[in-house]
This record gives sequence, C-alpha cells and structure tokens, in this order.
Amino acid sequence: MSSYILKICGKNIDYFINKLIYLNIEFKGKQSFYNYCIIEVSEEDYLKILKLKTSYEIIILKRKGLVYFLHILKTKKIFLGCCFLILLFLTFLTHMTFKIEVIHTDAEIRELILDDLNELGIKKYHLKVNYATKEKIKEQILAKENKKIEWLEIEEVGTTYQVKVITRVENEESEELKPRNVVAKKSGLITDIRATTGEVVAKKNQYVEKGDVLITGIIKNKEEVKALVAATGEVYAEIWYKVTLDLPSRYEEEVKTGNSKRVLEFIFMSHNIPLNSLHNYEHSKDTKQVLWYHPLLPLQLSYTKKEEINITNIDYNNSDNLDEIYNLAIEKLKTDLGNDIEVLDQKVLKKSVNSANINIELFFKVKENITDYALIDEEKLKNEENQDKSE
Repeated sequence: MSSYILKICGKNIDYFINKLIYLNIEFKGKQSFYNYCIIEVSEEDYLKILKLKTSYEIIILKRKGLVYFLHILKTKKIFLGCCFLILLFLTFLTHMTFKIEVIHTDAEIRELILDDLNELGIKKYHLKVNYATKEKIKEQILAKENKKIEWLEIEEVGTTYQVKVITRVENEESEELKPRNVVAKKSGLITDIRATTGEVVAKKNQYVEKGDVLITGIIKNKEEVKALVAATGEVYAEIWYKVTLDLPSRYEEEVKTGNSKRVLEFIFMSHNIPLNSLHNYEHSKDTKQVLWYHPLLPLQLSYTKKEEINITNIDYNNSDNLDEIYNLAIEKLKTDLGNDIEVLDQKVLKKSVNSANINIELFFKVKENITDYALIDEEKLKNEENQDKSE
C-alpha cells in the first residue's frame, strides 16, 4: 500500500485538520507544532488534499510503498538508465574472451593450438562459444592434430580459456612406458622445469623434498582423472654441498707443452751431452733407449725422446691460488655428481694449516638435474577416486 508523510505549514493548523475530518480524509501519526503539523495519509487521500483550495503549504516529507519506487524511477531515470547500461555492458564483457592460455612448455605446440582455436572460432576479444561448440572445437583439433596431440581439454575460467595439452610421443620406447610421475631425486630449490609430457605441478623457486612429484602423469580436469601418461621432462634445482680437501702446503705440477724431439746423447756419469741438438729443454720428460754402454765405465750412448714440460709450483696457502683450490673441489664434485652440474656460488667455510698440509672446507651452490621417475599406482588412484565419490 502506498502512503505519504506530509508536512502542513500555516496559521491555525487545527482549522486545516478539522477540515480534513469533515471531508472524511483519513490520516494518522499526527504530530502538531506551533505553525505546522505532520501527518501520514494514503495515496488516495493525498490526491483529495491536492484538490483542496487552501493557502496552507503542503510538503511531502516521505513516500512509502509503490509511490516511493515510482518517484525514484521518475526522478532518477537518467542515473538508473546509466546503471542499467553499465550492468548490461559488464554482462556483455563477461561473455567476452580476453585471454587464451595454452598450458604447455613447447612454444611450437602453443602456437599451433592458438592458430587452430583462432581458425575454429575461439578468439581473443570475441564472444565466448557455448559448451557444445567448445566440445566440437576440441574434437576437431584432436582430429586435425592427431599426429602431435594425444589429449586436449578446453576449460573456461572467467574471461579466459585455459587449454591443457598432452603431446603424442612418437618414440616407440616411450610409448611402452607405464604411467609415471617425474619426481625429485634430491631435495633442493627448483630453478628450471622443462616438461615434455605430463602436467607441471611444481613451481620455479619452490623448495622440494626428495620424492616430491614435479611433473605428474595424472591428467585431471576439475579434480576428475581424464588420462594417465608417462610423464617426461627435466627438472633442475639449486642444491648445496660441502667439500673438504686435504692438500699439501706446496705442490709441484708438471704440464706437457706438446713440444717434443729425439736426441742422440752421450752420457758420462750424470752429465748428458746432446750430439745432434744445439739446446735442451729447460724441463723435459725423457724416455731413453740405450744404444751402447761400457760394462766397466759410466759411459753410454742413448737415443732419447724428450717431451717439454712446464713446472708450476703452487702454494695453496697463498690466497692468490684460491681459484686452483676451487677447481680441485669442483673436479671432486663432478666425480661424485657427474659433469651435468653448474656451479652458481662458492666460498671457503673453514681453513686450517699446519707445517705440511692444509685442510679446507668449502661451500658450493650447484644447479643440478634432479629428475627421477616413480610409477603411478593405478589401483591406489582408483580407490582414492571411489572414496572421494562416496564422500
């Protein structure tokens, strides 16, 4: 029911009220003041009051019921019209596609899928397609790219289409692999993930423990398992090692230069006299072939192969030779871990020296391949799915 709260202003307010009573105009909630009063009347009685010829000022303080909403529509029609247009525009925007995201590590595959989607009607800044059309487009792409794509799912997330892809593995050995996950061989901080097959579940700069799943072969869509594949890829992580070296205080290193020659030498006691060469190497590694020797005197004639060497004396106690110590420690790491590592940082933790030896403890931050594989327990996975459904 509609009603008005009115303020009646003028002299002798009681006269006006009596007149309303005389005309059978009902009112309620009367509040009287010196030169005005406040009353509430129905919409019908308000129209009767407007027809009265009177000098009293009639002011509407408040509207109730339907007349309130009609008044709002009448007085705020421009504002309400703008709100309606904005709401209509926002609704239109929610049916637009602003982003298409193909989730795959191979840029060529991403580009291929984006081109197919664009050709079949899923485009940026265009209206979304309905569910039936989306499923039809998915089947068309799978049929067209059947030599490259094993599985594909198009999911609508807000104004974004997320496309998950699993590529077909043509390698016969890979096809025989059972469903599996790529897991961490060691604990470390992930620096790089290169997935070929499967869905990446770990993130860059995430710390993982040994055995954690990094690339899963369980392909899901909205928590429902759609496929099981043999996940493949490589994952690199930052790992920390300590290396301890026991070194002599001084070390003499011989390095061959690659130069060599053969010399005919006359040897008397400890003196070597070359017969066919004007000068000797300063340092050389000699392989002698004795041609003649005297059975009683220290005399002999030999044909000698001389390989030139450079001798380097290294003082490991000298801070200038720290790079040599690092190189020895890195070689030790590579012996234990393999050559597929990259040293990111290194420093000396502890160093103790005595008269003959140096004991050094070093810290290394290494980028290492931590890829390992774990088979998926299909029976356990099915039991977990059944349990979730029952709950």
